[in-house]
Amino acid sequence: MTEDSPLNNSPSYQKWAVVMAGGIGERFWPLSTPGRPKQLLPLGIGGNTLLKDALERILPVVPRENIWLATSADLRDVFSSLHLLPEEQIIVEPSRKNTAGCLSYIVAHLLAKYEERARDIVMAVMTADQRIEPVDDFVRTVGCMMDCVSKKQVLGIIGIPPTRAETGFGYIEAGDVVYCNEGIDIYTVKKFHEKPNEQVAGEYISAGNYYWNSGMFFWKVETFLDEIKQASPLHWNAIIQMSEQLKIGNWNSVNSIFQSLPDISIDYALMERTTHVVMVKGNFYWDDLGSWTSLDRILPHNENGNILQGDVTALKTKNTIIYNEGSLPLTVVSFGVENMVIAVSHNTVLVMDKKEAPNMKQVLEKVKKHRQGKRISDA
Repeated sequence: MTEDSPLNNSPSYQKWAVVMAGGIGERFWPLSTPGRPKQLLPLGIGGNTLLKDALERILPVVPRENIWLATSADLRDVFSSLHLLPEEQIIVEPSRKNTAGCLSYIVAHLLAKYEERARDIVMAVMTADQRIEPVDDFVRTVGCMMDCVSKKQVLGIIGIPPTRAETGFGYIEAGDVVYCNEGIDIYTVKKFHEKPNEQVAGEYISAGNYYWNSGMFFWKVETFLDEIKQASPLHWNAIIQMSEQLKIGNWNSVNSIFQSLPDISIDYALMERTTHVVMVKGNFYWDDLGSWTSLDRILPHNENGNILQGDVTALKTKNTIIYNEGSLPLTVVSFGVENMVIAVSHNTVLVMDKKEAPNMKQVLEKVKKHRQGKRISDA
């Protein structure tokens, strides 16, 4: 640790952010692919990519040099070519081990880089594929929670007030207000709940103290280490061992230790196994953009309820999303259709009933078999 290290300067430089961006690109196929996942689609504010939005949102809270982008080897060159962050701030995981593996790897890097001083770092864990606005409200919320976890031995999370009986998100059951920071209330977390069915989701909304799990987390590194040591000793051991091997540049050993970790989320590995979690309400617009029909919530519609992007002619068409990326010189014409998704990208045309949008994974499995020359059923 040198005297001019950022950690020896003002307290603001003790803040750190990691943006998780290792997604493999299925939800918006055929626009999104393993080489261009959802976070690289222009679905952000003003046509920005979701990744660019994510990085710009956190900059008022965390200095650029303290932001790391965590991703996979497949996407390293893609992200490097965008020049959104210096290459040394793109942290490549040895393989995909879900968010618990990703964050263990990040903390190991911080310990290797700053040793004991790393324990004083306050981390914000962001995702790269969410739509959030206005930014000012987001910044105020994040700043409040980072201040809270810097002073209290707790793990923090943002809960989103639900606006519909959503079955695709996990929920947080909030308890009482335990802190108030600059007029913003912070609540205990009574319990995390898995994705519910529609009836249960409706009951959560009626109860009034259930919130969508945003997947944004906050902690002081020291608190994180103490809590994960109790909740998942396997991850704690891996963090300590990887940090020691990173110091001496033994990458083979680092990779081997990482490969031993289970494929598990940070929710399962840590957040659901401790009682030291607090929540702040995210009083801003938030959307995880989970499927094609998410566009109905963020893009303008014409008088017939259609979303039309690119070279499109829609005749006698209602409540339909038509997205022609323009990678081929062709016009998409619809006539007499309703409640459909029509997407064109490169050499693929997707035509789908809106109600099938959550089943994209099944679609891709059948497409893969088709491209391998295997017979597939149309059931």
